[in-house]
Amino acid sequence: MYFVCPSCRTALRVDTAKLPRRLVRYRCKRCGTASVVQENLHPSPAGPEPPGPEPAPDGTVYHHVSDLQHLGVPRASYELVLEVETQDGRVERHAFQESRVTVGRGNARVRVPDPLVSRVHLEIERVQDRVIVKDLGSTNGTRVNDRTVSAEFVTENDEIRIGNTRIRVRVEMC
Repeated sequence: MYFVCPSCRTALRVDTAKLPRRLVRYRCKRCGTASVVQENLHPSPAGPEPPGPEPAPDGTVYHHVSDLQHLGVPRASYELVLEVETQDGRVERHAFQESRVTVGRGNARVRVPDPLVSRVHLEIERVQDRVIVKDLGSTNGTRVNDRTVSAEFVTENDEIRIGNTRIRVRVEMC
């Protein structure tokens, strides 16, 4: 059996014989969501099958995007787009097919010329069409909308700040 996180869909193999009789809470390492293991057990790592679409009164069936894979339609590709504004007001656009990107002033995928930014400051991860920002133990911290965070889901309206650098993130379908 597999425990499937209800938020980010991360799957972990579970030996149900070793589970106690009481309900067990688990905090997902990827997104931080706490949930009850016994309520999220599924026979496959994909989790539960989504419910099928209801037919319209005229018999037409409308499918949600998540249902398309079950119909044999290839999944959409997503691109992670970062807009990085440096101290001098310059804006650089970075687009990635990878689901994880590191940002920092040293050995990072996106390099930022800011002395207040750690060498590998934060990680930005795309989970389907959502984005999570994780501080990687930086010296000066990571702020989202002027709030210090260690890990946070962000939207394209949120401003990520590391040192004197501002970052906006969005996911585009390509």
